[in-house]
Amino acid sequence: MNSNSYTVKHNRIKDFLNKNKADAIVFISTQNTFWISNIKTSDGIVLVTPSKIFLLVDLREYEYCKKYVQYCEVVLFKKIADFKKIINDLNIKTLLFEKDYLTLKQKEQYLDSLKTVNSIPVDTISLRSIKTIDEIKALQQSANIAVNAIEDVKKWIKVGMTEIEVAQHIHSYMINQGASNISFELIVAFGKNTAIPHHQPTNTRLENNQMVTCDIGCIYLGYCSDITRTFFVGTPSCKEQEMYDLVLSAQKIGLENVKSQIYTNQLDAIVRNYIAKNKKWGNLFTHSLGHGVGIEIHEFPFVSQKTNTILEENMVITIEPGVYQPGFNGVRIEDTVVVTENGCINLTAKASKKFTI
Repeated sequence: MNSNSYTVKHNRIKDFLNKNKADAIVFISTQNTFWISNIKTSDGIVLVTPSKIFLLVDLREYEYCKKYVQYCEVVLFKKIADFKKIINDLNIKTLLFEKDYLTLKQKEQYLDSLKTVNSIPVDTISLRSIKTIDEIKALQQSANIAVNAIEDVKKWIKVGMTEIEVAQHIHSYMINQGASNISFELIVAFGKNTAIPHHQPTNTRLENNQMVTCDIGCIYLGYCSDITRTFFVGTPSCKEQEMYDLVLSAQKIGLENVKSQIYTNQLDAIVRNYIAKNKKWGNLFTHSLGHGVGIEIHEFPFVSQKTNTILEENMVITIEPGVYQPGFNGVRIEDTVVVTENGCINLTAKASKKFTI
């Protein structure tokens, strides 16, 4: 993380503190502590005031953090009493905490004993939604690895392989390409299994003339990727081709309508209404259009019928329409994009959308 990214994040938190009339905010979740400190700790705590950011860690990680953390003041934290002392020394009277992440046990440990402090629960879900330049670079590299894995599996896959074998191959490929892990349990589905949106890979073997859906992603430098491609091994029927073309056209419309200042439910409706006009599969788009991607694979903003968030520049979201006919097939096509003023930058654009391989 460079100094500009640190400044952007700190300024965002300062605005958040000012809005909530608070002296400081404490982050205990691994997601938010990593976001602000750029380092993963097992039990680290981040305390942010308008003037400074403190990273509190125990003896196991103190020397490591002192060496590698650039923009936070690293403080040795041995027991809960140390946390209380810092709060008192900084004369913090109003303290925000993450109600969207904090467990009841953590609240009891760290906050309930602060007798003179007004501890206020807040949603922190929106703080990470607008990505910095550094974050977008990491997301792009994470996406590149997933794109390469999709292109690789299309060349490697053979009739007779199982869904589990293919998922394991993709997993290994992404690790070998520099990913630290997969960003979610990979979805590989053959034939009728493609009609199950969140199918878990099984020992089902690929047959000739079958649909394949691969929904995959990895973690690179702490940031997730997410991409889905549906393709066909063999020669598709007219009905299968028609289903694919419907979703491909819908996804194209979604990508064309992404831009800052559009509402999430408005974007979802544009794509959903297009699919709804189809007499065969119009009512089979059964999930939301997309979601935010960052440190977590699903994060704010959520692009659905039920949300009315205004998209802003440098938010990162997925566009993933799909239709699923039980007993037949399902098609989903997904890209991850960066929202811009007049459109979007597609991080996964290099993955082919050709149906047959």
